[in-house]
Amino acid sequence: MLLFLPPVQAVPAEGAPASAAADAKAVLDEVSTRMKAVQEAYTLHISFGKSRGSFDPHLGPLLDSLGTRLQSEKRPEVRQSLLVARLYLMPRAGVKVTQELRQEIAQEVPPTSRAWSLEPHLLLNVAGAMTDALAAEAFLAAAREQHPDPAVRGPLFYRQFEEGFYLRHEASWKSALAKLDQEFSKEPYTLEAHRTLDLAAKTAVGAPAPGFSVSNLDDPKTTFTNADFKGKYLLLDFWATWCGPCRSEMPNLHAVYTKFKEKGLQVLSLSFDQKAEDVAPYRADAAHPMPWHHAYVEGGFRSPLAEAYGVKGIPKPILVGPDGRILATERDLRGESLERTLAKYLGKP
Repeated sequence: MLLFLPPVQAVPAEGAPASAAADAKAVLDEVSTRMKAVQEAYTLHISFGKSRGSFDPHLGPLLDSLGTRLQSEKRPEVRQSLLVARLYLMPRAGVKVTQELRQEIAQEVPPTSRAWSLEPHLLLNVAGAMTDALAAEAFLAAAREQHPDPAVRGPLFYRQFEEGFYLRHEASWKSALAKLDQEFSKEPYTLEAHRTLDLAAKTAVGAPAPGFSVSNLDDPKTTFTNADFKGKYLLLDFWATWCGPCRSEMPNLHAVYTKFKEKGLQVLSLSFDQKAEDVAPYRADAAHPMPWHHAYVEGGFRSPLAEAYGVKGIPKPILVGPDGRILATERDLRGESLERTLAKYLGKP
């Protein structure tokens, strides 16, 4: 079955009666219209049982036409739209976007350009290619504070909240949240920011670990509950075999278990896999046997356990002390921080 997309529309040439602002907007409108048609064609493609990989969005002609126009275009505002439009289309057309290209775009397209309204997250993409971290943050700060389009500013403030909250830069995330509440209170990302706070409060350091009762994956006739680990240090490990970051943490987890198990460390891995049977093949590999306690969480992120522990992303490690209270979470239990945190409470191995 053939899927037809609208033909590429000619972009007004330089010297046409339309103003630079109108021409710049026409570029963005054309790309938006084309991508809407592509999405509709893709949906139809999938509905006929075709594979995702076999879908061709046919974006090459449009990408080429924008590149040709860019070679002769001199007006800054129009050039900015052409550059951002091409940056947006390239990965969707299967064309690699180099770091050098992103750096060039950062030099030519200011953070307050209306072109970024095409896709606000492209600002993060460009800033991420900048070699000077302070310059990158200044670039994003200017977009957050000064961009004329609220649809650009809002997501950037949410990103600032996310990063500040994860990195524990309290002043940063609180400042971002204040902006979200003031200007974007009804937007989904603002509601998500408050949900993040509510979920984090459930496993705040010092709070009692929520109650749980989960089936032992190695012996389904038995269960694990909080009481089984009373008087011990328990590392709860929310994970899944399909989770890349979870798998990346495995070498660290194996290393600390070997070092601290004689000091009383217990580990309970709680799988969010699609089915319980997915765990055994992964553990069968000698590289990651995970020789500690295991349980399967039916329903994963939609389970009562995920709700109780505020799990909206994995891996999510939580260290529970002998008295049942939470000692550490998240960043303090990832990477090199994991061993330092365990040594703080259990003593050096």
